[in-house]
Amino acid sequence: MDDKDILLIVIAFLGWSWGIIQFIINRKHYNKDKQIDRKYEAYSAYMKKSDELMNNLRNDPNMVYGISSDFMRIAMTGDSEQINQALIQFNEKLLEYVKRASEPLMILKQELNSLLIICSDDLNIKINEFTALTTDFNNEMQKSLSLISPSDSNEMIRQLQTLGQNERWKRYVTLNEEIIKLMRKEIGN
Repeated sequence: MDDKDILLIVIAFLGWSWGIIQFIINRKHYNKDKQIDRKYEAYSAYMKKSDELMNNLRNDPNMVYGISSDFMRIAMTGDSEQINQALIQFNEKLLEYVKRASEPLMILKQELNSLLIICSDDLNIKINEFTALTTDFNNEMQKSLSLISPSDSNEMIRQLQTLGQNERWKRYVTLNEEIIKLMRKEIGN
């Protein structure tokens, strides 16, 4: 073998090596881009669902007061038959209100749980915190409902008012913002 053949073999080897390196690098970038696309699709689906649920969650702020004032008006002016009927209607409306208030949070919790498969460890911590807040809210809702007495309307209104006016709701807002920031970070925005 002369020097010319050795030079051709070295050039061929370097060319093949460079091609293999480029293939490996391109494959790595392709897989990374594919993963980011999957995260983007999942995160944007979550955001759409979140917006839809939050729009449904915004109820008439006078709804609770309307429920209790209807009951109190009948309780003050009606006979025992009307009071019993009003109490039944009050309980039905109250349960419907509670269901409508807690259902979006449970759906949002399920949507976030589906993201646990593809999210980072940091986002996983935030999702678990959201899950804990939702569970805490549902437990407080059940506790408040068990404490409500139709004979004491002031206590009933106070119990229902305190559900939305504590640190948990403030944390929901900040936690949602933190989740969105982490999602943006993960998809490279």
